[in-house]
Amino acid sequence: MTGVRVGAEAQGLPHGGTALRKGVPGDENAIVEAVGKLLSELGGPGPEFSLEGAKQAALRLIQDPEEGFIFVIEEQATGQIVGVAAISAVQAVRAAGAYGVLQELWISRDFRSSDHGRHLLEAVHSEAKRRGWQMIEVALPPDGYPAFERVRRFYEERGYRVGGLRARKRL
Repeated sequence: MTGVRVGAEAQGLPHGGTALRKGVPGDENAIVEAVGKLLSELGGPGPEFSLEGAKQAALRLIQDPEEGFIFVIEEQATGQIVGVAAISAVQAVRAAGAYGVLQELWISRDFRSSDHGRHLLEAVHSEAKRRGWQMIEVALPPDGYPAFERVRRFYEERGYRVGGLRARKRL
């Protein structure tokens, strides 16, 4: 990472006024609110979204390292979360073990040109390497999403390569 160390406590970001840290119990409501904003931008949330279920999922990622982890960026003056990266740990034969799936990455509109997304990804990559993971996977927004090319370019500029589509079946 370039000048941003992440531990249990918040580390100030170069742009001042914000800090990046791991999520802690008590952050789940703000994390779910941020993810709700992300889902709204993507045309959702869908019928499967449950506020209480989302809070429990966020708490599991915060509390159980086997499940994954969450990083947040907070505005230091207000304590408001303005960025979230939520990563789930998965196992796959094709990956020869564990890797991470970047489930949600959201930056508040007011902070999108501030490199906060880059800092969140650097923290994710650092934590993934610390865990011995060989890969982070991310799903791109659906075709037709107005900022699709910008999002794709954001990930590609950080070393991600597009590798196919995903399909879902609700059970």
